[in-house]
Amino acid sequence: MTTALVDIIISYVSEQPTSRIRVDGLLRHATAVDPTLVGDPTARARLAGVLAGLAEEGAVVLPKTRTGWDDRTKPPLPLWVGKPAKPRRTLLAPAPRVWPQALEAAAALATRPDELELLDRIATWLRNNPDASPVPLEERSLEILNDEKALAVETTKRLFATGALTLDLLACYPTPVPFPSQHVPGRGPTRLLVAENNATFHSFLEAARRLSPEFRPDLHIGWGGGNQFPTSITAVTLLDPTPTALYYVGDLDLAGLRIATNAAAAAIAHRLPPLQPAAGLYDWLLANGNPRPDRSNTGIADHSDLLAWLPEGLREPVSRLLRARMRIAQETLGLRALRQDPALLMQACPERMT
Repeated sequence: MTTALVDIIISYVSEQPTSRIRVDGLLRHATAVDPTLVGDPTARARLAGVLAGLAEEGAVVLPKTRTGWDDRTKPPLPLWVGKPAKPRRTLLAPAPRVWPQALEAAAALATRPDELELLDRIATWLRNNPDASPVPLEERSLEILNDEKALAVETTKRLFATGALTLDLLACYPTPVPFPSQHVPGRGPTRLLVAENNATFHSFLEAARRLSPEFRPDLHIGWGGGNQFPTSITAVTLLDPTPTALYYVGDLDLAGLRIATNAAAAAIAHRLPPLQPAAGLYDWLLANGNPRPDRSNTGIADHSDLLAWLPEGLREPVSRLLRARMRIAQETLGLRALRQDPALLMQACPERMT
Protein backbone atom coordinates (compact mmCIF):
# COMPACT_ATOMS: atom_id res chain seq x y z
CA MET A 1 0.00 0.00 0.00
CA THR A 2 1.07 3.60 -0.63
CA THR A 3 2.39 4.71 2.76
CA ALA A 4 1.52 8.40 2.38
CA LEU A 5 -2.05 7.63 1.26
CA VAL A 6 -2.46 5.11 4.09
CA ASP A 7 -1.40 7.75 6.63
CA ILE A 8 -3.76 10.33 5.15
CA ILE A 9 -6.73 7.94 5.27
CA ILE A 10 -6.04 6.60 8.77
CA SER A 11 -5.57 10.12 10.11
CA TYR A 12 -8.79 11.36 8.50
CA VAL A 13 -10.87 8.39 9.68
CA SER A 14 -9.57 8.64 13.23
CA GLU A 15 -10.41 12.36 13.41
CA GLN A 16 -14.06 11.91 12.36
CA PRO A 17 -16.66 11.96 15.14
CA THR A 18 -18.94 9.37 13.49
CA SER A 19 -18.42 5.61 13.14
CA ARG A 20 -19.20 5.77 9.41
CA ILE A 21 -17.22 8.08 7.13
CA ARG A 22 -18.32 8.92 3.59
CA VAL A 23 -15.66 8.11 1.01
CA ASP A 24 -16.41 11.21 -1.11
CA GLY A 25 -15.42 13.39 1.84
CA LEU A 26 -12.35 11.25 2.44
CA LEU A 27 -11.36 11.63 -1.22
CA ARG A 28 -11.74 15.43 -1.09
CA HIS A 29 -9.51 15.51 1.99
CA ALA A 30 -6.90 13.23 0.39
CA THR A 31 -6.65 15.36 -2.77
CA ALA A 32 -6.35 18.53 -0.66
CA VAL A 33 -3.43 17.05 1.31
CA ASP A 34 -1.82 15.39 -1.74
CA PRO A 35 -2.70 17.39 -4.91
CA THR A 36 -0.81 14.84 -7.04
CA LEU A 37 -3.93 12.66 -6.81
CA VAL A 38 -5.83 15.22 -8.93
CA GLY A 39 -5.88 14.10 -12.53
CA ASP A 40 -3.97 10.88 -11.72
CA PRO A 41 -5.64 8.11 -13.77
CA THR A 42 -4.49 5.56 -11.17
CA ALA A 43 -5.87 7.50 -8.18
CA ARG A 44 -9.11 5.50 -7.99
CA ALA A 45 -7.27 2.18 -8.20
CA ARG A 46 -4.76 3.37 -5.58
CA LEU A 47 -7.56 4.39 -3.21
CA ALA A 48 -9.39 1.08 -3.74
CA GLY A 49 -6.22 -0.89 -3.06
CA VAL A 50 -5.41 1.06 0.10
CA LEU A 51 -8.95 0.66 1.48
CA ALA A 52 -8.90 -3.08 0.73
CA GLY A 53 -5.54 -3.42 2.50
CA LEU A 54 -6.74 -1.46 5.53
CA ALA A 55 -9.86 -3.62 5.70
CA GLU A 56 -7.73 -6.78 5.71
CA GLU A 57 -5.68 -5.34 8.57
CA GLY A 58 -8.84 -4.47 10.48
CA ALA A 59 -8.17 -0.73 10.36
CA VAL A 60 -11.46 0.03 8.58
CA VAL A 61 -14.72 -1.81 7.86
CA LEU A 62 -16.09 -1.96 4.30
CA PRO A 63 -19.77 -2.34 3.32
CA LYS A 64 -20.95 -5.94 2.98
CA THR A 65 -23.85 -5.29 0.57
CA ARG A 66 -23.82 -4.01 -3.02
CA THR A 67 -25.87 -0.95 -2.02
CA GLY A 68 -22.85 0.28 -0.09
CA TRP A 69 -20.65 0.41 -3.17
CA ASP A 70 -20.27 2.69 -6.19
CA ASP A 71 -19.62 0.30 -9.08
CA ARG A 72 -20.36 2.72 -11.92
CA THR A 73 -16.60 3.05 -12.53
CA LYS A 74 -13.92 0.41 -12.16
CA PRO A 75 -12.60 -0.47 -9.72
CA PRO A 76 -15.67 -0.16 -7.42
CA LEU A 77 -15.30 2.07 -4.38
CA PRO A 78 -17.27 1.88 -1.13
CA LEU A 79 -19.65 4.74 -0.45
CA TRP A 80 -18.51 4.71 3.18
CA VAL A 81 -15.98 3.11 5.48
CA GLY A 82 -16.56 2.26 9.11
CA LYS A 83 -14.39 2.40 12.15
CA PRO A 84 -13.68 -1.06 13.63
CA ALA A 85 -15.34 -1.80 16.93
CA LYS A 86 -12.73 -1.79 19.64
CA PRO A 87 -12.98 -2.13 23.40
CA ARG A 88 -12.44 1.08 25.28
CA ARG A 89 -8.97 1.45 26.66
CA THR A 90 -7.93 3.71 29.48
CA LEU A 91 -4.91 5.75 28.45
CA LEU A 92 -2.28 6.31 31.07
CA ALA A 93 -1.79 9.95 31.88
CA PRO A 94 1.56 11.19 30.59
CA ALA A 95 4.16 12.18 33.11
CA PRO A 96 4.06 15.91 33.92
CA ARG A 97 6.38 17.90 31.72
CA VAL A 98 7.39 21.52 31.42
CA TRP A 99 7.02 22.59 27.80
CA PRO A 100 8.56 25.61 26.05
CA GLN A 101 6.27 28.64 26.22
CA ALA A 102 5.62 28.45 22.47
CA LEU A 103 4.14 24.96 22.92
CA GLU A 104 2.11 25.49 26.09
CA ALA A 105 -1.20 26.00 24.27
CA ALA A 106 -0.68 22.87 22.19
CA ALA A 107 0.42 20.87 25.22
CA ALA A 108 -2.78 21.83 27.02
CA LEU A 109 -4.78 20.23 24.20
CA ALA A 110 -2.58 17.19 23.54
CA THR A 111 -3.90 13.96 25.05
CA ARG A 112 -2.95 11.24 22.56
CA PRO A 113 0.50 9.61 22.40
CA ASP A 114 0.98 10.69 18.78
CA GLU A 115 0.26 14.32 19.71
CA LEU A 116 2.70 14.24 22.59
CA GLU A 117 5.37 12.65 20.41
CA LEU A 118 4.87 15.41 17.82
CA LEU A 119 5.27 18.09 20.48
CA ASP A 120 8.37 16.37 21.81
CA ARG A 121 9.99 16.45 18.36
CA ILE A 122 9.02 20.08 17.83
CA ALA A 123 10.37 21.03 21.28
CA THR A 124 13.71 19.43 20.42
CA TRP A 125 13.82 21.21 17.08
CA LEU A 126 12.95 24.59 18.64
CA ARG A 127 15.71 24.17 21.20
CA ASN A 128 18.29 23.34 18.52
CA ASN A 129 17.10 25.97 15.99
CA PRO A 130 16.18 29.17 17.82
CA ASP A 131 16.69 31.40 14.73
CA ALA A 132 15.62 29.16 11.84
CA SER A 133 15.03 30.78 8.47
CA PRO A 134 11.75 29.94 6.67
CA VAL A 135 11.88 26.97 4.28
CA PRO A 136 9.26 24.97 2.31
CA LEU A 137 6.94 22.81 4.39
CA GLU A 138 8.26 19.49 3.06
CA GLU A 139 11.85 20.37 3.93
CA ARG A 140 10.94 21.24 7.53
CA SER A 141 8.80 18.09 7.77
CA LEU A 142 11.77 15.93 6.77
CA GLU A 143 13.96 17.75 9.28
CA ILE A 144 11.60 17.42 12.24
CA LEU A 145 9.64 14.23 11.52
CA ASN A 146 11.99 12.38 9.16
CA ASP A 147 9.14 12.27 6.61
CA GLU A 148 8.67 15.00 4.02
CA LYS A 149 4.87 14.51 3.88
CA ALA A 150 4.08 13.98 7.55
CA LEU A 151 3.79 17.64 8.53
CA ALA A 152 1.19 18.30 5.81
CA VAL A 153 -0.94 15.57 7.39
CA GLU A 154 -0.43 17.03 10.86
CA THR A 155 -1.70 20.43 9.70
CA THR A 156 -5.13 18.85 9.15
CA LYS A 157 -5.36 17.71 12.79
CA ARG A 158 -6.60 19.58 15.82
CA LEU A 159 -3.31 20.97 17.18
CA PHE A 160 -2.91 22.96 13.97
CA ALA A 161 -6.64 23.37 13.26
CA THR A 162 -7.12 25.15 16.60
CA GLY A 163 -4.15 27.43 16.01
CA ALA A 164 -2.19 25.99 18.93
CA LEU A 165 0.52 25.04 16.44
CA THR A 166 1.34 27.11 13.36
CA LEU A 167 3.66 26.88 10.41
CA ASP A 168 5.09 30.25 11.43
CA LEU A 169 6.26 28.66 14.67
CA LEU A 170 8.11 26.06 12.61
CA ALA A 171 9.45 28.68 10.18
CA CYS A 172 8.02 26.97 7.10
CA TYR A 173 5.41 27.55 4.44
CA PRO A 174 3.42 25.52 1.89
CA THR A 175 4.73 25.92 -1.64
CA PRO A 176 2.13 26.55 -4.36
CA VAL A 177 1.59 23.87 -6.97
CA PRO A 178 2.37 25.69 -10.25
CA PHE A 179 -0.19 25.67 -13.03
CA PRO A 180 0.86 25.85 -16.69
CA SER A 181 0.80 29.40 -18.03
CA GLN A 182 2.25 31.45 -20.87
CA HIS A 183 2.80 35.20 -20.97
CA VAL A 184 1.57 36.92 -24.13
CA PRO A 185 2.89 40.52 -24.07
CA GLY A 186 0.45 43.28 -24.97
CA ARG A 187 -0.90 46.61 -23.84
CA GLY A 188 -2.25 47.76 -20.50
CA PRO A 189 -1.87 46.18 -17.08
CA THR A 190 -0.98 42.50 -16.92
CA ARG A 191 -3.95 40.21 -16.39
CA LEU A 192 -4.33 36.46 -15.94
CA LEU A 193 -6.96 34.46 -17.87
CA VAL A 194 -7.32 30.86 -16.68
CA ALA A 195 -9.21 28.15 -18.56
CA GLU A 196 -10.50 25.13 -16.67
CA ASN A 197 -9.65 22.66 -19.42
CA ASN A 198 -6.49 21.93 -21.40
CA ALA A 199 -7.95 22.30 -24.91
CA THR A 200 -9.35 25.74 -24.14
CA PHE A 201 -6.02 26.82 -22.67
CA HIS A 202 -4.29 25.96 -25.95
CA SER A 203 -6.99 27.68 -28.01
CA PHE A 204 -6.77 30.85 -25.90
CA LEU A 205 -2.99 30.83 -26.21
CA GLU A 206 -3.05 30.38 -29.99
CA ALA A 207 -5.72 33.06 -30.43
CA ALA A 208 -3.90 35.53 -28.16
CA ARG A 209 -0.63 35.09 -30.05
CA ARG A 210 -2.40 35.83 -33.33
CA LEU A 211 -3.68 39.19 -32.07
CA SER A 212 -1.67 42.30 -32.89
CA PRO A 213 0.66 43.22 -29.97
CA GLU A 214 -0.43 46.83 -30.46
CA PHE A 215 -4.02 46.04 -29.48
CA ARG A 216 -4.12 42.79 -27.49
CA PRO A 217 -4.17 42.94 -23.68
CA ASP A 218 -1.05 41.97 -21.74
CA LEU A 219 -2.02 38.47 -20.63
CA HIS A 220 -0.91 35.41 -18.81
CA ILE A 221 -2.90 32.50 -20.27
CA GLY A 222 -3.22 29.71 -17.70
CA TRP A 223 -4.60 26.18 -17.43
CA GLY A 224 -6.33 25.57 -14.10
CA GLY A 225 -6.24 21.78 -14.36
CA GLY A 226 -9.82 21.25 -13.21
CA ASN A 227 -10.17 20.47 -9.51
CA GLN A 228 -6.51 21.31 -8.90
CA PHE A 229 -7.02 25.04 -9.45
CA PRO A 230 -8.36 25.91 -5.95
CA THR A 231 -4.99 24.62 -4.69
CA SER A 232 -2.69 25.83 -7.45
CA ILE A 233 -4.14 29.36 -7.61
CA THR A 234 -1.59 30.39 -4.98
CA ALA A 235 1.04 30.00 -7.72
CA VAL A 236 -0.18 33.34 -9.08
CA THR A 237 2.53 34.86 -6.89
CA LEU A 238 5.16 33.13 -9.08
CA LEU A 239 4.05 34.81 -12.31
CA ASP A 240 6.25 37.49 -13.85
CA PRO A 241 5.09 40.12 -14.55
CA THR A 242 2.68 39.99 -11.64
CA PRO A 243 -0.96 40.12 -12.80
CA THR A 244 -3.12 42.87 -11.36
CA ALA A 245 -6.40 41.07 -12.09
CA LEU A 246 -7.43 37.41 -12.31
CA TYR A 247 -10.12 36.02 -14.64
CA TYR A 248 -11.48 32.52 -15.03
CA VAL A 249 -13.74 30.61 -17.39
CA GLY A 250 -14.77 26.98 -17.08
CA ASP A 251 -17.53 24.62 -18.01
CA LEU A 252 -21.00 25.99 -17.36
CA ASP A 253 -22.06 23.20 -15.04
CA LEU A 254 -22.25 22.47 -11.34
CA ALA A 255 -18.72 21.06 -11.12
CA GLY A 256 -17.15 23.87 -13.16
CA LEU A 257 -18.76 26.61 -11.10
CA ARG A 258 -17.80 24.84 -7.88
CA ILE A 259 -14.15 24.87 -8.99
CA ALA A 260 -14.43 28.59 -9.72
CA THR A 261 -16.02 29.52 -6.38
CA ASN A 262 -13.55 27.39 -4.41
CA ALA A 263 -10.64 29.01 -6.25
CA ALA A 264 -12.15 32.47 -5.64
CA ALA A 265 -12.33 31.71 -1.92
CA ALA A 266 -8.70 30.54 -1.97
CA ALA A 267 -7.67 33.79 -3.68
CA ILE A 268 -9.30 35.78 -0.88
CA ALA A 269 -7.73 33.59 1.81
CA HIS A 270 -4.26 34.12 0.32
CA ARG A 271 -4.74 37.87 -0.25
CA LEU A 272 -4.55 37.58 -4.03
CA PRO A 273 -6.46 39.81 -6.42
CA PRO A 274 -10.09 38.65 -6.60
CA LEU A 275 -10.78 35.85 -9.06
CA GLN A 276 -13.41 37.21 -11.43
CA PRO A 277 -15.52 35.45 -14.03
CA ALA A 278 -14.61 36.18 -17.65
CA ALA A 279 -18.18 37.36 -18.04
CA GLY A 280 -18.06 38.00 -21.79
CA LEU A 281 -16.94 34.42 -22.44
CA TYR A 282 -19.61 32.93 -20.17
CA ASP A 283 -22.19 35.11 -21.92
CA TRP A 284 -20.98 33.78 -25.30
CA LEU A 285 -21.28 30.19 -24.06
CA LEU A 286 -24.87 30.76 -22.96
CA ALA A 287 -25.75 32.34 -26.30
CA ASN A 288 -24.00 29.78 -28.52
CA GLY A 289 -23.66 26.59 -26.49
CA ASN A 290 -25.61 23.38 -26.89
CA PRO A 291 -26.83 22.33 -23.42
CA ARG A 292 -26.42 18.68 -22.56
CA PRO A 293 -27.30 16.64 -19.43
CA ASP A 294 -24.99 17.39 -16.49
CA ARG A 295 -23.94 14.20 -14.68
CA SER A 296 -22.22 16.26 -11.98
CA ASN A 297 -25.58 17.76 -10.98
CA THR A 298 -27.44 15.48 -8.58
CA GLY A 299 -30.33 17.85 -8.20
CA ILE A 300 -29.08 20.20 -5.47
CA ALA A 301 -31.80 22.82 -5.06
CA ASP A 302 -29.75 25.74 -3.74
CA HIS A 303 -27.10 27.11 -6.10
CA SER A 304 -26.91 30.55 -4.51
CA ASP A 305 -23.25 30.19 -3.47
CA LEU A 306 -22.25 29.43 -7.06
CA LEU A 307 -24.43 32.09 -8.66
CA ALA A 308 -23.13 34.81 -6.32
CA TRP A 309 -19.72 34.60 -8.02
CA LEU A 310 -21.23 35.51 -11.38
CA PRO A 311 -22.25 39.04 -12.43
CA GLU A 312 -25.93 39.74 -11.88
CA GLY A 313 -26.81 39.57 -15.57
CA LEU A 314 -25.65 35.95 -15.82
CA ARG A 315 -27.21 34.59 -12.64
CA GLU A 316 -30.73 33.91 -13.87
CA PRO A 317 -29.82 32.16 -17.17
CA VAL A 318 -27.15 30.09 -15.41
CA SER A 319 -29.63 29.28 -12.64
CA ARG A 320 -32.10 27.98 -15.23
CA LEU A 321 -29.35 25.81 -16.72
CA LEU A 322 -28.44 24.34 -13.32
CA ARG A 323 -32.05 23.75 -12.30
CA ALA A 324 -32.58 21.84 -15.55
CA ARG A 325 -29.45 19.79 -14.71
CA MET A 326 -27.85 20.73 -17.99
CA ARG A 327 -24.34 21.88 -18.87
CA ILE A 328 -22.42 23.71 -21.60
CA ALA A 329 -18.83 22.60 -22.19
CA GLN A 330 -16.30 25.42 -22.39
CA GLU A 331 -14.78 23.75 -25.46
CA THR A 332 -17.80 25.21 -27.29
CA LEU A 333 -15.72 28.39 -27.35
CA GLY A 334 -13.05 26.83 -29.55
CA LEU A 335 -10.27 28.14 -31.72
CA ARG A 336 -12.56 28.59 -34.73
CA ALA A 337 -14.89 30.92 -32.81
CA LEU A 338 -11.94 32.87 -31.33
CA ARG A 339 -10.46 33.40 -34.81
CA GLN A 340 -13.79 34.50 -36.22
CA ASP A 341 -14.31 37.05 -33.44
CA PRO A 342 -10.94 38.32 -32.07
CA ALA A 343 -12.79 40.77 -29.85
CA LEU A 344 -13.92 37.87 -27.62
CA LEU A 345 -10.46 37.36 -26.18
CA MET A 346 -9.62 41.06 -26.17
CA GLN A 347 -12.74 41.83 -24.10
CA ALA A 348 -12.51 38.78 -21.83
CA CYS A 349 -10.31 40.56 -19.27
CA PRO A 350 -11.31 44.23 -18.96
CA GLU A 351 -8.71 46.57 -17.47
CA ARG A 352 -11.10 47.70 -14.76
CA MET A 353 -12.14 45.20 -12.16
CA THR A 354 -15.83 44.35 -12.08
